[in-house]
Amino acid sequence: MLYYKFEKNNNRNSDILLFTNKHIYEKIDDKSLKQLFNASKLPGVVRVVGMPDIHPGYGLPIGGVLAVDPQKGIVSPGAVGFDINCGVRLLKTGLSKNDIKNDIDEILKSFKNLIPAGVGEDSDLKFTRTEFETIVENGVPFLINSFGFGFNKDIENIEDNGYFPNANTDSLSAKSINRGVTQLGSLGSGNHFIELQFVDKVFNKNSNFKEGQITVMIHTGSRGFGHQVAKDYIDQAHQLSKNYDFEFPVKNLASFPINTNEADQYLSAMGCAANFAYCNRQILTHKVRNIFSRLFSQSNLELFYDLTHNVARFEEHAINNKKGNYLIHRKGATRLDNNSYALLPGSMGTSSYIIKSANSETTENSLKSTAHGSGRIMGRREAKRSITKRQHQDSIKQVKVTSSSGDSLLDESPLAYKKVDEVIESLIETKLAFPTVRLKPLAVLKG
Repeated sequence: MLYYKFEKNNNRNSDILLFTNKHIYEKIDDKSLKQLFNASKLPGVVRVVGMPDIHPGYGLPIGGVLAVDPQKGIVSPGAVGFDINCGVRLLKTGLSKNDIKNDIDEILKSFKNLIPAGVGEDSDLKFTRTEFETIVENGVPFLINSFGFGFNKDIENIEDNGYFPNANTDSLSAKSINRGVTQLGSLGSGNHFIELQFVDKVFNKNSNFKEGQITVMIHTGSRGFGHQVAKDYIDQAHQLSKNYDFEFPVKNLASFPINTNEADQYLSAMGCAANFAYCNRQILTHKVRNIFSRLFSQSNLELFYDLTHNVARFEEHAINNKKGNYLIHRKGATRLDNNSYALLPGSMGTSSYIIKSANSETTENSLKSTAHGSGRIMGRREAKRSITKRQHQDSIKQVKVTSSSGDSLLDESPLAYKKVDEVIESLIETKLAFPTVRLKPLAVLKG
């Protein structure tokens, strides 16, 4: 069996396909499944998909995908969630593990001292309101060409080329702009990180990676700006719900009918937050490049790829034998087109992977989606309550870790997450994707 299927019935408007092997399926908690079932009850839903890293989220589970009819469906700010365009990028260096073995502490120290990170931490850059609004409407191409944060060749290695169209700041509240203008160019907190890694294994010998090669992975999103955008439109959907001829299955799946001004405005505001996140990772890349240039004069950090895992966009798919331009909501799930690559980070102390599409029937049925990481098995409170500092330290082994929040990081311990290798095994067994490169951490800056 390549996936588990829950048939459409009187209570559900669509089938639910869960792409996981038996080992992981038997461990999935009931709340995650219930969230998939709830999502299938929304108007115009034509498919709901779950990934092997699935765990409970806000409305739609993390590791969830929701496809809706472009005429009869809904747009759900709740299904996208609060960290719009939270995503991952990977930088390749020309350095080997041996080149930096005596400098790991200095690199980590530089990350912490020169990259703003932590709860509520502002950027050290000062954009005017006009500059900020122009950046979030026009994305990375504008940021590079107007401010010099990177190179034009970076653009082709970013999903959507670093630019979400139809973003318009007229759709934003003053509060969201005020939160965003001070945070563009900062890491944030929670599970966001900058990680120094090395290539541990190359599975595909045609890869451009070499074993022992140093890489840097960046994971962050749209900070308080995206959070405020989500809050504004979730609140608005609740306020307007009495005008709709449908009810939300749960309040966290707040939605607008797809052909309404409110839906258009949300997608426009979401586009601004998506552009913020792409630009945020681009600015952090610029900072990392400067750090490496100072420490290693011959270093050359090339952007391998940058992708999002929290967003809604229109995509061409064949669903139930009907081709169309469906609105695809992904929360904690990554788009993986045929012949393309995705990044699958583990937790600190464990491996991360570059994966490639299996180009299979499963790929089409999953709406060309894949897992975005290892996925939690414990909520943050449970992790802090049940994991000891000794257990956490044993789990990260020799990896050097520091936090800008000064937190114990027990809620981000590898013990709070699924084993990433089990997620990879599930992707292989379900014929979604296969690994091409395995990366292991040397040092991690947590937000």
